[in-house]
Amino acid sequence: MEIRIEPHGQLPVYVQLKEQIKFLILSGELEPGARLPTAKQLGGFLHINRNTVLKAYRELVREGLIECRRGAGCTVLEQPAAISQSVFGRLLAVIDDAIEQASELGVGPDDFAALAYARAKQRQDVQAKRRLIFVECSPEGADALAHKIEEKLDLEVTAVVLRDLEQPTPEVEELLQDAEVIATTFFHIQELRELLPKTKKQLVALSVKPHLDSLVEIAGIPQGTTVLLVCLSESGASDMKRSLEDAGIKGLDFSLRGVDEPERLAEAVPEHPVVVASDYVAGEVLPLLRPDQTSIVLDYTTLDEGAIYLLRSVIGKEAPVT
Repeated sequence: MEIRIEPHGQLPVYVQLKEQIKFLILSGELEPGARLPTAKQLGGFLHINRNTVLKAYRELVREGLIECRRGAGCTVLEQPAAISQSVFGRLLAVIDDAIEQASELGVGPDDFAALAYARAKQRQDVQAKRRLIFVECSPEGADALAHKIEEKLDLEVTAVVLRDLEQPTPEVEELLQDAEVIATTFFHIQELRELLPKTKKQLVALSVKPHLDSLVEIAGIPQGTTVLLVCLSESGASDMKRSLEDAGIKGLDFSLRGVDEPERLAEAVPEHPVVVASDYVAGEVLPLLRPDQTSIVLDYTTLDEGAIYLLRSVIGKEAPVT
């Protein structure tokens, strides 16, 4: 295969390499099952770093064009996610026409390629903004964690409330159809699977830092203790109870209250030696406690770094490749 690398070109070297190999695959010059040179071999032949070749190969793996196995090297897939030959020929004509027009404007091949690549990535990023849905049991929790993910990964995340999946509206159905990944906290992953039993989308359970410590603390409460669970509403507290039980916490006598009924909440708090509150309502609950009562706050808004790393992997942002 013929590959030319411009070390000082506008495009990064790994992009030049990836796109040229991709062209050879899509054009049929590299047939399904064809073995690619090892990273060391190709790097030596092209006088580029082995890691640069590996990065290009990782991108081709992510795009479904090749597969790489430890000890077996990289091969072109039998049925790669490629463009059909008829479409490929038409696409080449479009590209040739664009190159000719760019030349008439005084834009050289390197500048045109760099601009085309940057524009394609920009449009890809725009399309990717609808790829991730985050599901939680309350609107506040869904919005807060969706915002955290947006900050960490620099993409748009759509927040959906768990109960809206029970009888989804056309709008929610459309969101589910567009999404490639649907994420929730590990508390609700089983519910999510039950609500979407036939989905082919990737479902991801994320860990939340304080939950892990809080679970240990709650699990240490003596069995038979009466524990008050407080959320925004009694329905939210019921979701909290189910989540704790799904996490394996049994033998506690749970009572449920919501801050939307302040009188009932004020009556219930003094009757329970232990009060577990969502972080959304902690400010309203903690002042009601006596010094001898135990309080545990479940923070629903701090994602574990492992959760962010997992999301990076599944949505293709700096995903590790083996």
